[in-house]
Amino acid sequence: MNILIEELTREAARQAYDAGATVILPTGSIEQHGPHLPVFTDTLLVTHVAREAARLVASRQSGRSGPPPVLVAPTLHTGVSHHHLAFAGTMSLPATVYVDVVSELVRGLAGHGVARILILNGHGGNEHPNGTVVQRMVHDEGVPVVIASASYWTLARDAMQALGVYTRYEHVPGHAGDFETALVLALRPDLVHLEARRDPLAILQGLAHTARPGAFARAGGTTDNAAGADGEFGKLILEAAVSSVADYLEAFAKVPPASGS
Repeated sequence: MNILIEELTREAARQAYDAGATVILPTGSIEQHGPHLPVFTDTLLVTHVAREAARLVASRQSGRSGPPPVLVAPTLHTGVSHHHLAFAGTMSLPATVYVDVVSELVRGLAGHGVARILILNGHGGNEHPNGTVVQRMVHDEGVPVVIASASYWTLARDAMQALGVYTRYEHVPGHAGDFETALVLALRPDLVHLEARRDPLAILQGLAHTARPGAFARAGGTTDNAAGADGEFGKLILEAAVSSVADYLEAFAKVPPASGS
């Protein structure tokens, strides 16, 4: 069962939309991830979680005929990453442009009759802009779609808590530290250069959304040195994230469609 919009014909997409398929729109980034991780780390991780969650939902409904219950749109690779532009490899959109881009993608999907859209995020800098898209679509424009936005680690919070992630790792998700390094080790160990890990200077972390010009440049581009990163543990985290997102998608599918959709 093909869950990727990019691989469908227009007829197959039409059939899936008419059948009420939920669409996941993953949002990632192309930005520096310290001296040891690839610049598409966020895109790699959110794409994996989105696709595997969609496949898991389909497998849970294996007796169901017809198109898949969840489709995955192509990941938006470029995000809001101006805070990493001090380092080579980073590509970024201004927040206002990013909001416009994601809004247009949502409008297009809704215009084709998609009733439910989950903007699944994999980059911290996109969280607030994605929330703005949701507010714009529903409250400013009244687009007839049920829409939600969340980062995969937020949806997986309880499952990760049960795994002991927050005890084992100080910064979750952090940036290019233990957490993200463990996940990339689980998926693409060939792209991880552990010998290049180094200690960062302090970056203010916490529950508040805090921004300070040049903070990542002064800290060396990471939140922690990834000394405790473990690929096997990373696989467990990814499994928890996939299962949690799949659980959310199944609950999301039960939300009544918006009027006019």
